[in-house]
Amino acid sequence: MASPRPNTHRTPDQRDPISSNTRDKAQAAKDYIEKKYSRLKKTEESRKEEWQELNVKMAELKLSNTEQNLIRQEIMHKEAEQLRMGRQKITIYDFEPISVIGKGAFGEVRVVRNKNTGEILAMKKMNKSEMVYKNQIQHIRAERDALASSNNPWIVSLKNSFQDEKYLYLVMEYLPGGDLMNLLIKKNVLTEPEARFYIAETILAVDSVHKINYIHRDLKPDNILLDSRGHVKLSDFGLSKHVELSGENVQKLEDDDLYIEKLGKRAEARRNRKLAYSTVGTPDYIAPEVFSKEGYCEAVDWWSVGVILFEMLAGYPPFFADKPADTCHKILAWKKHFSIPREARISPIASDLIRKLICQPEDRLGNRGVEEIKSHPFFNGVNWENIRNLEAPNVPELSSEIDTSNFDKIEENEPFYPPESSRKKKQRKDANFIGYTYKRDIENQRNGLVTALVELDAIKKTTQRQVLKSPSNGREVLKSPSNTREVLKSPTNILRSPVNARIMKK
Repeated sequence: MASPRPNTHRTPDQRDPISSNTRDKAQAAKDYIEKKYSRLKKTEESRKEEWQELNVKMAELKLSNTEQNLIRQEIMHKEAEQLRMGRQKITIYDFEPISVIGKGAFGEVRVVRNKNTGEILAMKKMNKSEMVYKNQIQHIRAERDALASSNNPWIVSLKNSFQDEKYLYLVMEYLPGGDLMNLLIKKNVLTEPEARFYIAETILAVDSVHKINYIHRDLKPDNILLDSRGHVKLSDFGLSKHVELSGENVQKLEDDDLYIEKLGKRAEARRNRKLAYSTVGTPDYIAPEVFSKEGYCEAVDWWSVGVILFEMLAGYPPFFADKPADTCHKILAWKKHFSIPREARISPIASDLIRKLICQPEDRLGNRGVEEIKSHPFFNGVNWENIRNLEAPNVPELSSEIDTSNFDKIEENEPFYPPESSRKKKQRKDANFIGYTYKRDIENQRNGLVTALVELDAIKKTTQRQVLKSPSNGREVLKSPSNTREVLKSPTNILRSPVNARIMKK
């Protein structure tokens, strides 16, 4: 008699654990699908409303059925053209390399020129296999999503993101002024008027991050870039976190352990400012509540602002130590270790602001909104509304649009373009980086319907203004519908094209 077959069925507790790599892939796919279909649903709903509004406006302008149909055809033609442009693939061959300005664990940053537009840009190139191996998938996606979500002058502008077989690419505006760390290296300390300017702009930049529901979590002088006029822009959102911010809800973020682990790995040096590169991390600017894992909110960024202000005026960060681990211990015991040295000669009003930022989270300025920071006496006289239009204290001296003198000189270790054989190779889909591609010019482009609605509104207003007073009774009478045809002939007519020209021939 045959022995009974052993039971090979395993309970859920006995099954092999799911690897973090598999979890990341699944999460990336889930996020992409959710965002894609949410966006499609919103787009479809808004399109339906816009078509209805278009029909009403065309009827109000007394356009004939033929004219209305021609306008509809032109709108659909424009939208089809936009879809075609959106499907065009971006590759590294669309760019010309100029020089390497940064190098890190996962790749490099180069100044490049867009071959089609001639625009000078900064390209961040990251090795996919390294990103996967070192569990950085969520961080690179966080950076891409944060930059794609922003559209303001305080955050470096993301132009494109794309990928090939081996690398991920972020193409951003090039900021030739270097970063705040390089400025501090050159000057050692800043005067209080200089510090006031840079910290005020940094506050506005951080607030703009919070307004799009992100916590930066890695604010430091290395990540505060300067444009060609010397004004501030934030960069490096690899450790940022998207949350629904309220200013009061303190929360334990799901990736806190991974975040702290990455800070530790990145905190190799920066014991000497001359070794400071944007790719080297440091715990010097991190708030204590992050390390304590007790939960935190966007106030952690305001702690970092306080630390940066201290460094601007004192010449070193307040919790400096030879080893990163010692820095972490000092930050956790900040009440014991934090003091403002007399020899730094920091004014009482600046000292007061620093102490109100480097403090318990519940007492920290910014907890009840950015206005309570802006209203501190240290900022008396700051023109918050117009500061970006003022002259910066230190304007970069640039010889050309491709000047890289404010960045470290870095040798090129590998060619910019991959081998010709890989160019012909068909790229397979990478489950880790689904939905990574982004094109700002396509995303920001008005669709044909919106353009038509705006221009029809302009036509309607122009027509309504052109009224005649009847000499018999003084009543206001609109000009004839033919006036609309005259407006349509203007340089700003609806979706200017030969199709609309046919309307005028009636």
